[in-house]
Amino acid sequence: MNTNLEVDPSFHVLTIGGGIGGLCLAQGLKKSGISVAVYERDPSAQFRNQGYRIHINSDGNHALHECLPGDLFNLYLETSMRGRSGNRVTFDQQLKEISSMPLPVKHSADISRTSTSVNRLTLREILLAWLEDKVQFGKAFESLEQLEDGRLCAHFADGSSATGDLLIGADGTNSAVRKLVASAARIANIGQRIYGKTPITRETTEWAPEAFLTGWVRVAGPDGKGLMVGAFIKREPFANATAKFAPTLHLSDTPDYLMWTLSPPPGLALTDEEFRTADAAALHAIALELTSDWHPSLKRLIEEAEISATFPVMLRSSEPVKPWQTQNVTLLGDAIHTMTPGRGEGANTALRDAELLCQKLADVATQGVPLLQAKIEYETEMLRYSFEAVSNSLKRPFMLRKP
Repeated sequence: MNTNLEVDPSFHVLTIGGGIGGLCLAQGLKKSGISVAVYERDPSAQFRNQGYRIHINSDGNHALHECLPGDLFNLYLETSMRGRSGNRVTFDQQLKEISSMPLPVKHSADISRTSTSVNRLTLREILLAWLEDKVQFGKAFESLEQLEDGRLCAHFADGSSATGDLLIGADGTNSAVRKLVASAARIANIGQRIYGKTPITRETTEWAPEAFLTGWVRVAGPDGKGLMVGAFIKREPFANATAKFAPTLHLSDTPDYLMWTLSPPPGLALTDEEFRTADAAALHAIALELTSDWHPSLKRLIEEAEISATFPVMLRSSEPVKPWQTQNVTLLGDAIHTMTPGRGEGANTALRDAELLCQKLADVATQGVPLLQAKIEYETEMLRYSFEAVSNSLKRPFMLRKP
């Protein structure tokens, strides 16, 4: 992105939602010299479980390279997972190998087009860095008012408000902004997943199959049960990484771990509401019961998990939508294209949105491109690639995407 052009100082962007996509956009706009404010409904960055390991593909990595300042991009790379050289292996529930294929490894002299895996909370903490004056927590978006001068005013549940030229809904699957501008959008419930995290200790290498630590494992169990396992093994301690690139930044300590997701059988006797509200101990007990007759290493993976770190996820998938007509409101990430996690493209697509939208808004602020034109160009391209990703994630969830 060209950060040397003169920027219209009056142009101001409001972003609703401080997740990965919204924060990447804020970093990119700040880097471009564009005024931006982010409003997050959670009371703090640590309020909710942020999930665990996520894969960053070449699209996501390029977006981070373009939107982050150099020190934070280098910190993101330094806190990512060690280079992988293993396979994507499918086992049955007794660890009998069904199939194996090499994981795609990105070899490129262009660091902006690499791919890696990161701890989700760590990435979010990096994306929040140096945005103290841009991000406000405890701001639940409530309503939107179009002003006579063409700008808009966002109203929040605490009685406060904010005025800007463009409002971006980056507020996730249950987006309040989407309900205002694309009320016809529909999201289908696909299923339930139990997410867990098992610490990697000295003893782990004695009982865990090598593929757990070096690759990506899928277990195809009976009766529709399934398990996915992937490791997060960081390159070096986070304190060492911050000392190199951001000495004043503190990152939450994250010991290495195995992330796993368990798919219950379709007949699990819990309604969606019961599943959503089940506590960590109850979900861990369900996971133990569902794998009670599996291979000892698989059972041990569940037994040694951090019980308090177990949480439920409802799988959902957005149905294609037509472009909306609102002139100065748009959407980003899960707020418009929620997808299942099988191919690991949800966060990457949100990052891609952020890069594209940042480019279009830079044209508005520096070259006088009409805001409506830039918005339409963004939405046309975003809807094309994002719903292709939604379809692939739903219909071909276990196919490996080329890096």
